[in-house]
Amino acid sequence: MRRKVIPLLIVACMLFAAETKIGFVDSERIFEEYQATRATNVEFNEFVALYRDSVAVLKQNIQNLKDELEGQKLVLSEEARLRKLDEIETLTNEYNTFLDEVFGSGGKIEQKNDVLITPLLKEINESVAKIAETEGFSLILDLSEGVYYASSELDLTDLVIDDLNLEYGPQTPAGEVTKAIAVFPFREENTQAYDAKLGDRAQDELYEIISVFSQDFKIIGKAAVRGRIVFQGYGRDITDDQAHSVGEYLIADYIIVGSISKFATKIDYTMSLKEVATRTDIGKRSNSVTEEIRLSEQMNSDLRALIAMVKKQ
Repeated sequence: MRRKVIPLLIVACMLFAAETKIGFVDSERIFEEYQATRATNVEFNEFVALYRDSVAVLKQNIQNLKDELEGQKLVLSEEARLRKLDEIETLTNEYNTFLDEVFGSGGKIEQKNDVLITPLLKEINESVAKIAETEGFSLILDLSEGVYYASSELDLTDLVIDDLNLEYGPQTPAGEVTKAIAVFPFREENTQAYDAKLGDRAQDELYEIISVFSQDFKIIGKAAVRGRIVFQGYGRDITDDQAHSVGEYLIADYIIVGSISKFATKIDYTMSLKEVATRTDIGKRSNSVTEEIRLSEQMNSDLRALIAMVKKQ
């Protein structure tokens, strides 16, 4: 689910006092650990999958017609060849219209996302306002929007998450320690992957997927990961050793790292789940997709397989 940044996590309780008490929250982490997002993500992904399958069918129909034309070009009359070309053009126009209506700006996918995310935003903003007022804060800033440093004493993120998840009961059995996991941008192995910003996209996709495991793990927010990468002076080609260093600072038990490349429409990637303390691989998955639209689906499958390895330990 493509979440929008919380419009303004600013509480309407501005006090005309000499000193304004300012706090902050990590909206990315709130989204990831709020239990209501689990069902929302499932519903959204199922909705997208329905249209993605339709796109695949339309595209295959076009390819079938092209293959048919190529196979018959020596025996078709000029009139028959032109009819076949018209048929291909008509189907291609229908395909492009369908893509625009469903996946384009203001399309069905975006509309569905808005319908699902609006109540979540409302609940989160109400929780932030309530806790800020209770704790005596006048202004709440969003760490995801460029706050590079703030004292942990001013961080209300955990309080907001706990408040939102009250109705779901305890998330971890008494006495059990929840392991923390962080996802890193993938290294972009060639120019096409770099230009398409596939490293960041892979991280975004995995954070969408891993949110459903928030009962099993503490998900370290994407903003915290990216902020620390910048602070330590690492770039988009961050190495595994550098990722381990960031993971240690963030007190992560596990990190997910990877590499990704792009050749025309084909995307190849390798995804690794590593234990921070021992700097060892728990598991690795490599895969390829021939259409970008399939990337999320394949990564979903591979990430779930890696998470299953951790659960077996």
